[in-house]
Amino acid sequence: MNEGDETAFQCLFDFHWDTLYAFVYRLINDEDQTKDILQNVFLEVWNKKDTLLIDDSILPYLYKIAKNDVMSLFRRNKVRLDGNDILIRNLKRSSATDDRIIAKQLQDVIDLELEKMPFNVRQCFQLSKYEHKSIREIALELTLSEQTVKNNISEALRRLRFCLNDSSLGYLSVLIPFLLNLT
Repeated sequence: MNEGDETAFQCLFDFHWDTLYAFVYRLINDEDQTKDILQNVFLEVWNKKDTLLIDDSILPYLYKIAKNDVMSLFRRNKVRLDGNDILIRNLKRSSATDDRIIAKQLQDVIDLELEKMPFNVRQCFQLSKYEHKSIREIALELTLSEQTVKNNISEALRRLRFCLNDSSLGYLSVLIPFLLNLT
């Protein structure tokens, strides 16, 4: 797209239109204004195509432009305090929904990567992180040494970090400890 490839831009548009439409419509409940905002969002992306540098997912950038346009709309229409309260409530609600969607995407990537791991590595990891079993309990259950269990869990975490850094959700790899209840 940086080189002016309209097909790449069309793919970006087609891929993210529905998600952004739902997001903006939830905030303003107006179909025409929602379409206007989305047109502005994609127009801004196209206009900045030469200078736009995004290493990971472009979705957070699109959300940011859309949120700014929604707030500008509210300001232009001189929505008073009631409108601002509604906007703030809707932004908080939509942010929580976005967080759940991103967490689901992250969990899907983790699950896919776990399926690729050797049985013992995957089993040790799942027993530890999903069933909250201790190293000793896992070692007894799988008839492995405690050191082997520790090594398997470390290997699983290493593979997950590597996988997430390579995926479009790489910027979320900092959430692995929270998603997996690691401390």
